Amino acid sequence: MKNAILVSMAALGLSGCVTYSSSDTIVALSSERAAAASIGDIVLIDAPDTVSADFPAIFQREVRERMSACALGTVPLRMEVKILELEGSNAATAYFVGDSNVIRAQVVLIDPTTSQKVGDYDVSRSIGGGGLFAAIGLAQAEEQMSEALATDICERAFGQGG
Repeated sequence: MKNAILVSMAALGLSGCVTYSSSDTIVALSSERAAAASIGDIVLIDAPDTVSADFPAIFQREVRERMSACALGTVPLRMEVKILELEGSNAATAYFVGDSNVIRAQVVLIDPTTSQKVGDYDVSRSIGGGGLFAAIGLAQAEEQMSEALATDICERAFGQGG
């Protein structure tokens, strides 16, 4: 009995992470355009004041890397991103009771030759959990949530997980 309690406590302390998404497609990128498109410029229009000074560079790097794996065409689109919320977890809270990293953003894909909006997406993703693995896995929220945003766009605009 004593061993079962210790094993249960250890398992709780090592729990992991879960991803949640409630994103919405406002204007879907056509399948023909998705097949032909790549991502050219990535423009971060706005972000919360709570992000680090390094966030614009982190965001560019993470989003460029992910998008280059799923937007494989040759016709560049401009990606304009307005981040409405970016929250990082607290490691102690994640370990003891659970916490999450959250991103909410609006992503607009624009044909730079016509300035026409060809895709419009509301992104809402969170990655959360509890225990030691979650506390470790939720570190570097800016990197993790930038990648999560790009993965969301890869899935919904380009039909790929990136």
